[in-house]
Amino acid sequence: MLSNFQIFLVAGATLLFLVILYLFFRPLFTRKLIQNSFEDSKTMLFGEDLEQGTLEFDEDGDRAQEQELIILNLVSMDKSNFDMNQVLTLLKNLDTKYMNGFFSHRDLGGREVFRVASGINPGFLESDTKTHVLLMALDLHLVSDPLKAFELMLETASSISEKLHASICDSARAPLTKQMIEHLNSRAQEINHLKSMKNISLK
Repeated sequence: MLSNFQIFLVAGATLLFLVILYLFFRPLFTRKLIQNSFEDSKTMLFGEDLEQGTLEFDEDGDRAQEQELIILNLVSMDKSNFDMNQVLTLLKNLDTKYMNGFFSHRDLGGREVFRVASGINPGFLESDTKTHVLLMALDLHLVSDPLKAFELMLETASSISEKLHASICDSARAPLTKQMIEHLNSRAQEINHLKSMKNISLK
């Protein structure tokens, strides 16, 4: 028969083994969760079979063009639904244009910069929409100046979050950190540089 000390050792060893397993597999689960969240957002925004109100960006001829998406989520701090009248008024005041269930911000030339929709499927933003998440999406490959486009979207997100008492989150709906902002800013700069090099090579 096992003594109390031996039972304690067996239980301790089992607990230690479970902790090690958790620490080992936790990064894998975390990466998978983030990837799935981003893929779900991308599917809603840019799926092939899009319905009215989803966010399919304008494309110049080549439908197979690579996408480089930046997705931000504005999440109600107390998880209560936003006042949609306030949301719609705010978006109109921020120079966004209503288009088939979502809002589109365009530059002076009429080219789309980013879109705003409900973060809950199907993404419609109507007067009767009930949502506690607003989703903002930008495709760096489809804007003339990726860096300025990202800065504008981030500035708009800050204005909206302040007025609606919302938290600015990343594509996985985790609070947006300075490190993530720097990463997204760097990626926008890279795409901007690639677009400049491409334009030079075409001249």
